[in-house]
Amino acid sequence: TVLPFFIFLLPVALVLLCSSTLCSLGCDLSQGLQEDFSLLNQMSTFSLVPCLKDRTNFNFPKEAMEGNQLQREDAKVIVHEMLQQIFTLFSQNAAPATWNQTQLMQLLIGLDQQLEQLERCLAQDVKWEEPSLGSENSKLALKNYFQGINQYLEGKEYSHCAWEVTRVEIRRCFLFIGKLSKKFKD
Repeated sequence: TVLPFFIFLLPVALVLLCSSTLCSLGCDLSQGLQEDFSLLNQMSTFSLVPCLKDRTNFNFPKEAMEGNQLQREDAKVIVHEMLQQIFTLFSQNAAPATWNQTQLMQLLIGLDQQLEQLERCLAQDVKWEEPSLGSENSKLALKNYFQGINQYLEGKEYSHCAWEVTRVEIRRCFLFIGKLSKKFKD
């Protein structure tokens, strides 16, 4: 009959579909990053004016992650580390109750999906098993950077203004991630 024939063709069709454009988008994070950035912007309607006194320079380690010598695989490892640190920051600390909690949850879900997508993309790269010294140095610089953000929040006792300053800083991170992720688009 016709039904067993279609059952046989289904796996073949899926393999062909996966080898086409759909699966080649596996490393393209642009849409998810735009959605995450948008959610981060919309989570709070609080004016930053009262928080200007709380601004600080978190010393984003831009120099450690730029340059022509940065390889495609290194860029993926760096973006993965940044997304992981952002996810941890927003999931392990009590964000202000005044933030839109639904959007915060959507942001966390989006970050988790991006991390999974990037891990699948990294799994295709042999070098992910043995990251370069450059990407290891960049990961260490990022861990120190995010540790500084956590210390800032703790020092400000997780005040609303401290979170607003942090939210603005993380928006800057997303802009950098977007720029860096262009290095590994196919």
